[in-house]
Amino acid sequence: MKSTVPGLSKTPFIRIVIPFICGIIFYRFFPSIQPLFLAITTSVIIVLLILYQFIPFFRESYSKAIYWGIMLNVCLFLSGYYLCYNKIQNSENILLNKSGFVSGELIEQPTIKEKTIKTVLEVKAIRVKNEWINTNGKVILYFQKDKKSLSLKNGDNILFEPDIQEIENAGNPKEFDYKQYLAFHLITHQAYLKSQKWQVVGKSHNTNLVLFSENIRNNLLNVLRKYGFKNETFAVTSAITLGYKNELDAEVKKAYSSSGAMHILAVSGLHVGVVYIVIELLLLFMKRRKFLRILKAIIIVTFLWFYALLTGLSPSVLRAATMFSFVVVGKALNRQTNIYNTLSSSAFILLIINPLILFDVGFQLSYLAVIGIVFFQPMIYKNIYVKNKFLDKIWGLTSVGIAAQIITLPLSLFYFHQFPNYFLLTGLVVIPLSSVIIYVTMFLLAISSWSWGASIIAKGLIYIVDFMNWSVITIEKLPGAVFANIPFNLWQVILFYVSILLATQFLINKKILWLKLFLVSIILILGLNIYESTNIKLQRKVFVYNIKGISTINFIDGTNNVLFSDIDLQQNNSSYSLKGNWLSLGVEGERIVSFAKLNEQFLFSNLLTTNNENLFFKNNFFNFYGCKIVALRDKFNVSENINNKMPINYLILSKNVDLKISDLLKVFIPKQIIIDSS
Repeated sequence: MKSTVPGLSKTPFIRIVIPFICGIIFYRFFPSIQPLFLAITTSVIIVLLILYQFIPFFRESYSKAIYWGIMLNVCLFLSGYYLCYNKIQNSENILLNKSGFVSGELIEQPTIKEKTIKTVLEVKAIRVKNEWINTNGKVILYFQKDKKSLSLKNGDNILFEPDIQEIENAGNPKEFDYKQYLAFHLITHQAYLKSQKWQVVGKSHNTNLVLFSENIRNNLLNVLRKYGFKNETFAVTSAITLGYKNELDAEVKKAYSSSGAMHILAVSGLHVGVVYIVIELLLLFMKRRKFLRILKAIIIVTFLWFYALLTGLSPSVLRAATMFSFVVVGKALNRQTNIYNTLSSSAFILLIINPLILFDVGFQLSYLAVIGIVFFQPMIYKNIYVKNKFLDKIWGLTSVGIAAQIITLPLSLFYFHQFPNYFLLTGLVVIPLSSVIIYVTMFLLAISSWSWGASIIAKGLIYIVDFMNWSVITIEKLPGAVFANIPFNLWQVILFYVSILLATQFLINKKILWLKLFLVSIILILGLNIYESTNIKLQRKVFVYNIKGISTINFIDGTNNVLFSDIDLQQNNSSYSLKGNWLSLGVEGERIVSFAKLNEQFLFSNLLTTNNENLFFKNNFFNFYGCKIVALRDKFNVSENINNKMPINYLILSKNVDLKISDLLKVFIPKQIIIDSS
C-alpha cells in the first residue's frame, strides 16, 4: 500500500504548524507557569546561540539546517504558548474593576428566555475615577425582561453600571465545564442588569458587515417561511444551507446524532464546496486572460467568505473557506497546491488569529475528517474494485465515510460517548440528498421574486427535506442503531491514535517492527480496559450533587447506580449534570427513587438486589457499607427522633430544615456537614 503523503520538503507548513500547536496545548495544561517558563526558554535560546556562534565544536558537529530547525521549532512553540496566554489574560483582566461604568457593544442577537433577555457584550471601555480606559473582552449579559430589553438588537452600544460576577461551574464531578468552554471563547464574566441600570447610547459603526450579513440571512429565512417551510422542514433546511440552528429541537438533533448524520447540520466543507462550484460555473468565461483569472479569484474568495459570514463563521466553515481560498488563489496564479500544505497553512492562519479555536470540537473534528479522507480514502478505495459504475460511485462514497470515521472515531467517543452503527447507510442517504438540498435551496432563494416558479421549486424541495428527515429517523429507530454510554478517557484517545498511526505505518512500509509495535499498543489498550473494569467493579462512592433547587444523593456500588431525588430529573432536564460522572464511572442504567415515595419500612437492598448490609434506608438514615448518613429535609424534630448523640459520617441538610447547626451538634457527631443546593 502506497502512502499519499508527500515529503516534508513539499509541505513546509506541516513542520511549522506542529510545534505551534504543541505550544498552545502546553499552555492548556500548564497555564500558570508563565514567568518561570519564560525565564527557562529564553535562557535556552541564548545558550544555544552562544554555543553555535562562539564554540567551533558545535558549528562543526551540527549543520545549520539542524541548528536553525531547532531554533525555529522552539520559537514556534513559544509563539503558540504566548498567543494563547495573551488572549486569555486580556479577557480575564478587563473587568477586575467593578465600580464606575462599562461601555460596550452587543455582538449577538439577544435571546429571549423565560425571565430574562440574554446576549453577549464586547467591552469597549471602562470608566475608572472619571477616566475612560479603552479595553476589550466579552461578558454575558442577562437583562431584566421588559419592553425596553425586548427592543435590543445586535450592534447596539450600551452603557451600564457593572454588577459583574465571575462565571463559575456547579462543581459536579465530570460535568460539562461551562466555565472553560466560555473562557475559550474569551468570556469569563456575566452580569444581570435591571432596567434602570443600563441605557442604549448608540448603534455600532464597526460591524456593518456583520449586521448586513445577519439581515440578509434573516431575509433569506423569511423567504423559506414564505414558501411553506415549517417545523422540522424549516429547521433542517435553514441549518444545512444558512447555518441557522435556533429552531432545531431536541428530537431532530437526537435523530441526526444517533444515525451519524449530525455533521450534515453543521455548515462545513460540503456546503462551501457547493458554493464554490456554483460560482466557478457562473464565472467559467473568466479564464482566458491572467487579469480575468485574478478578478475571478477575487470574486470567488469574496463570495466564499461572505457565505462563511452569513452562516456564522463556525470553525468548520472557517477551515473550508480558508482552504478553498488557497485553492482559488493557486489556480489564478497557475500554482499547484498540495492538500496537506493547504490544510496545515489554513490551520496555522486560523490559530494565529485565535489560538483558542484549537480547543473547539468542531475545529478538531473538521480537520481530522479532512485528513482522514485525503489520506485513507484512496488506500481504502483501491482495495476493492467495482466494475459497475453506479456501484463504484456507492463504494467511493462509502470509502469516504470509512476514512473519515477511522480518524475521528477516538475523539468522537471521547466527546460524545456514542457510536452510530449505521453511519455508512446514513451517509449513502444524507450526503447526496443534502447536496441536492443545498443546490435547490440556492436556486430557490435566487428566483424567490418569481412567485410561481419559486412555489413549484419550494414544494419539491420540501418533499426532499421531509424524505431525508424520514430516512434519518427511520435509521435511528433500527435495532442497535447507536452504541451509547461508552466510557472513553484521554489515555484511551491517545492509545487509539498511536495504534492507528502504527497500523498505517505497517500497511505502508510492510515492516514487521511496525506490526509488533501495533500489537503492543493493542495490548496496552486491552490492559487499560481491564484495569478500569476492575476498578469499576470495586468502586463504592456517595455523591451529593449541586443542582439548583434539587436534593440528590447518589450511591454507586460497582456498576449499580441508585439516585435519591425529590423530583424526576429526566422531566426536569437536570440529568445532564450527572451523566458525565456516570459515564466516567462506567455504571449501568440509573435507578431514580423519589424521596416522596419512601416510607419508614422501605428497604433499598430489595430494589438493588444487593445484600442488606450494602445499602439500607430507614426514616432519614442511610447506611452504605458502614458509611452512616443522616439526611434532614423540611421540618424535623430532633428530640423526638434521636435521644442520644450519634456518630455519623455525613449530615446532609436539605430544603427548609428549621434547625440550628448548634442544636444538631448536640445530637449528632458528624465528620462532615453538607448543605445541598435545594
